[in-house]
Amino acid sequence: MLKIALIASLLLISATLVSAVTVEETEQLTFEVNQRAPAWSPDGQLITYSSEQAIWFMNADGSEQTRIYDTIAWEGEPSFSADGKFIYFATEHVQPFSSNFVSIRMVEVAEKSNSFQVADSTTDKRAPVMSPDGTKIAYLSKAAGNYDIWVMNPDGSSNRQITDSSSDEGAPAWSPDGKVLVYSLGGNIWKVGIDGSVPVVLRDDAFENTHPVFSPDGTKIAFVSDRSGNFDLWVMNSDNLGIEQITFDNSSQTHPAWSPEGDKLAFASNEGGDFNIWTITLSDTNSPIELGQDKELIVEEEKLDIIKEIEEFVLESPLRTLVILFAMSVVTMLFFLRNFLKGLD
Repeated sequence: MLKIALIASLLLISATLVSAVTVEETEQLTFEVNQRAPAWSPDGQLITYSSEQAIWFMNADGSEQTRIYDTIAWEGEPSFSADGKFIYFATEHVQPFSSNFVSIRMVEVAEKSNSFQVADSTTDKRAPVMSPDGTKIAYLSKAAGNYDIWVMNPDGSSNRQITDSSSDEGAPAWSPDGKVLVYSLGGNIWKVGIDGSVPVVLRDDAFENTHPVFSPDGTKIAFVSDRSGNFDLWVMNSDNLGIEQITFDNSSQTHPAWSPEGDKLAFASNEGGDFNIWTITLSDTNSPIELGQDKELIVEEEKLDIIKEIEEFVLESPLRTLVILFAMSVVTMLFFLRNFLKGLD
């Protein structure tokens, strides 16, 4: 009976959840083909993104879309420097009589013709993102065999490996204080300090979770997950408990990016057929998110544990089980009989 009461109380708790993040408005900014990987400027006035293998930027309302860098090679994964003067991005690098590889380049926003190679090597380097204080760039590199997270100085010097796993890490994102990087690995969300600390898993479940990014105040992490059946945007507390679904489309959403004020997320969505850049306005982002879906998972785990214990009890004590079931059936019959007789009065 105690276990039954526990199940009931857990279900009651999960049915009275309170949402912390409110979706106010969703707006499509681009209407082309293959627009991806948006990133905000530090002042929140511009959004850079990739479009058909070239680097673009636009005003935060979608106006004045401008191509800033385009060659015959692939370019993508742009992000602004901490002062907003440069855009860092990944580009396919071609050398004569050599295999192609991906490297990191930067271009000046004001003078589009000024571009510079930042990280030049014969191994792939991509997904560059500068720390909030402008002193480091985190990126993915295959220097150790597969994609791991590295950091370097803005000029490409002092490369240092941060993670070392047998699988490919996803693109890193900085915490506001510049001490922690969050990333995806094996469908889970991880974080690691740049001081050489051991990586810690934040979200480890049966779903595919990718593209995590810290909110400007560091209390939330937006990420992509297929836990709803589609790849939607979700937000969780940065302590890994409590999650909230943000988008609810039957399409795929990806590459979330927080605005500097923390009141919007830019992202790419293929709603309508082609990937384009969208923004979603949020409110109530300062309050912690209730356990939400996590409570539902806790309830399911508790129910599974209780069912397992009941099964073990039945196998170990079949006679006692029959006696208990008989007693419960008698009590149930007496209860219904009493109510029936009261109805005749």
